[in-house]
Amino acid sequence: MDVLALEEILEKTLEGIDCALYDVAFLKENQTDILRISIKALNGPTSLDVCQEASLLLSPLLDVHAPNLGPYTLEVSSMGLERTLSKPRHFALSLGALLECKLVDNTRLKGVLESAQGQEIVLNIEGVLTPLSLDKIKKAKTIFEFEKAKRQNRG
Repeated sequence: MDVLALEEILEKTLEGIDCALYDVAFLKENQTDILRISIKALNGPTSLDVCQEASLLLSPLLDVHAPNLGPYTLEVSSMGLERTLSKPRHFALSLGALLECKLVDNTRLKGVLESAQGQEIVLNIEGVLTPLSLDKIKKAKTIFEFEKAKRQNRG
């Protein structure tokens, strides 16, 4: 089974528990094959309980739909506070996040992700809405500013 078909099955299954698929990665760490599935809860935080529920739901599904993966360890986790964005889905699931983008011409932009539709995003850079095409972005990542979050939580 190819990765796109697997992602489609995972997306549909996760919708049933109000979660979205963020990413799927096949990794090797310390001689162990790992299938890492990153998710986002759509109604609240992506807690350990949400990840555990997703893992219990996905594990038998993977046994049926991806039996040729061989022995692996399944890891289901949240997408994380600071993460790399490379697919349209990553941007769509990161609305409102502070991004740092390095463009193909090596320009660096930092702003809040206002919208993401298909291959187009809009960054709010200090009040200026800046549209960007994903093919112009060499690298994009979310940035978590701890001090800002601390101030917002104080009220």
